[in-house]
Amino acid sequence: MAKLGELDVEQFLHDAVQIEPLALQEEYIRVAPDLAYFNERYSRALERSMIAKLAVDQTEARLQIAVRQALLNTSQKITEALVEASVTTHEDMTTAREEQIQADVEKSRLHGVLDAIRTKRDMLVSLGAHVRSELQGDPSLRVQAQNVRLRNDSLK
Repeated sequence: MAKLGELDVEQFLHDAVQIEPLALQEEYIRVAPDLAYFNERYSRALERSMIAKLAVDQTEARLQIAVRQALLNTSQKITEALVEASVTTHEDMTTAREEQIQADVEKSRLHGVLDAIRTKRDMLVSLGAHVRSELQGDPSLRVQAQNVRLRNDSLK
């Protein structure tokens, strides 16, 4: 499992999108910081993705010039297909594209987490309204929710 310091990243992601129905107050408190945190991470991932795309474009342009110059020094006929194939298969281009792919994957993953947290926020609003209506009719549910909250607080 991936670790960030002492933090288990996968467990943190799971907890960020999980809803504990009997601890709605804690869930309400947690959703805004989680949304802010993952939005910041997504922004950084988007920036890395854009920088990686820029690096691919710059590498391609630099290699186009270098390949054409190298081919001019040979007796080989220069064709667009030959230049393009040489650029595409060049090690620098492969490295730049791999970095772009990794940045795009991270951006996409974080976008999914943000979508899940936004959905969680919307579900919490609906669930809160539902629980409020239930609590108005059954006082034992209030006691049960308080007991769960106290038990969770004692575990922390």
